[in-house]
Amino acid sequence: MEACVFMYRRLNINNNQNIIFLKPIAIFLLIAILSAFNAKSLRAQVLIGAKTAANISWMRYEDFDTEQFEKKPAFGYSAGITAAYKVQKRFLVQLDIMYTQTGKKIDGISGPSFKNYAKYHHLNTPIVYKLDFKNALFNRTFKWYVGAGPDVNFWLGGNGILQSEELREEAIEELDYKIIFKDVPANPEYGGLYYPEVNKVQVGLILSTGIVLEPMPGYSLMIDIRYKWGHSYMAREDAQFSNVISYEDNLRARNQALEISVAYVFDIKNKGKKEKKIYYKNQ
Repeated sequence: MEACVFMYRRLNINNNQNIIFLKPIAIFLLIAILSAFNAKSLRAQVLIGAKTAANISWMRYEDFDTEQFEKKPAFGYSAGITAAYKVQKRFLVQLDIMYTQTGKKIDGISGPSFKNYAKYHHLNTPIVYKLDFKNALFNRTFKWYVGAGPDVNFWLGGNGILQSEELREEAIEELDYKIIFKDVPANPEYGGLYYPEVNKVQVGLILSTGIVLEPMPGYSLMIDIRYKWGHSYMAREDAQFSNVISYEDNLRARNQALEISVAYVFDIKNKGKKEKKIYYKNQ
């Protein structure tokens, strides 16, 4: 009887965790469906194209030991596709599907030299709602916009480099480690950094601004600057290395980033038709 009760509790816990895990995905899909529905119902222009970006990311910790460690920003990049739907005269919804690399850098301050440089890999799916404006400069009009929206990251994995005094005592100058999403097993893998109870789905907020240029009718070049504010913790518990005892990776932190991107898109409905207005002209 006790065994049945235990199994029932475990099932309830797992179901609750799955529900919590699926909530951000459900919200994201709902927003995407509503955006697509509005775009179709309002006969909006649809722009699709490629996008690439560079970013500077850093961690905002709940509790960080500033006496022993120093945190620094890390450089990363993104690449993928973007789609934009014009749903009103000056209102645009943009959805990206991107591979994104972020990271962190932690250096030791006191004692022997210490270094923990990590790279994180994500499938990034932000939705940004934009309001555009038209201005004139030197007798030429140009378009700029401001926007905001939800940011959803699916954490795929990561890797890094660790240097510590404990490793040097074992004649290891530096350890190339990889992130493993599970508890430390009885026989851990060498060079593994085990992340227990990790948040694989991380949500946040995006603030955006940028300009749009038209190299030719039906085509647009978007230059965008975004601040990404992460709301979800990376994990609630510290990560443990398979062969390092004296140091645990602090994961009670939220990912933040500043990103600049360039997207080249074309109007799949009005491509090359000079009589049609492209998305950033007021109608």
